[in-house]
Amino acid sequence: MLESVQASQVSVACFVALLLVAAASDVVTYKIPNAVVLAILLLYPVYVIVTPADTDWPWALAVFAAAIMVGMGLSAAGMFGAGDAKLLAAVLLWAGPVLALLTLFICAITGGVLAVVMLTRARFVLAGAFSSLGSQTLSNAMLARNMPYGVAITAGGLFVAWVLMSTA
Repeated sequence: MLESVQASQVSVACFVALLLVAAASDVVTYKIPNAVVLAILLLYPVYVIVTPADTDWPWALAVFAAAIMVGMGLSAAGMFGAGDAKLLAAVLLWAGPVLALLTLFICAITGGVLAVVMLTRARFVLAGAFSSLGSQTLSNAMLARNMPYGVAITAGGLFVAWVLMSTA
């Protein structure tokens, strides 16, 4: 039992690490690498196998399928980035049916806060702060016209990881 709990925690920790890579990539390049999303997807069956907690993986797959269809439709309409759609669907796979709506809510709230920052003078203050700390990359990201929504999706994913860690 202890070994499966530890393996479960390691798989969730890897999920967190991949989310942080996705967010960092989105901030720096406004792209979320397919390899990162694929790694998140491939890690999920490992989690399902090693976790001692009950997982409703068939319904999690259904949530993923719905999310990828809606996300790709929004991407085709120019309303959402393809990388964001893929990352969100992967996060919702991990969230499953129980956590999906709350995860979407956290993504939306975080995205709203990010949008407010990007649309107000706060972004210039933050850009100056990052620049004075020697992080020109983050400073440039704050001054860009695009919004790295992968950061908001990562916030939702971190919530999922926190719940999964607390139930293991």
